[in-house]
Amino acid sequence: MSEYRTFVVPYDFSDHARAALDTAVDLAGRLGAEIHLVHVIQAPLYAYPPFEGAGAAAVVNVAEIRDGVMKSLREIAEGLGGEVQVKIHVAEGGTVDGKIREMATELGADLILMGTHGRTGIAHAFLGSVTERTLRRSPCPVLTVQAKEQ
Repeated sequence: MSEYRTFVVPYDFSDHARAALDTAVDLAGRLGAEIHLVHVIQAPLYAYPPFEGAGAAAVVNVAEIRDGVMKSLREIAEGLGGEVQVKIHVAEGGTVDGKIREMATELGADLILMGTHGRTGIAHAFLGSVTERTLRRSPCPVLTVQAKEQ
């Protein structure tokens, strides 16, 4: 019996996140694990829509964003065809890596599977890496997956 029963898969709708989810589905099917698909919302307090002109601020409706993300995650989970048990979660606020670690702890995750863009050099230095920060302080092992080049 595997000790890997609960997977957390951070999902930002990128090709790399999809590659991590595909890997998680494969492993979960083999090990009988459950997948928790997690998206972290970091909505700004204000957005500046281009149609309102410079300096015009519009309050972002976080509830609408959350509903849209939940709907999209549900569609992705349903698109897996019931191969494995998938639960969806939307977390708000804080840092993305902090929320991922928090969710992993809260859900009792045995493994985090997450996509990585594989940036190096200047791009990595300026953009940082959510994956790297998650990996460094994770409460459980982290498996990183990079999407194949098209």
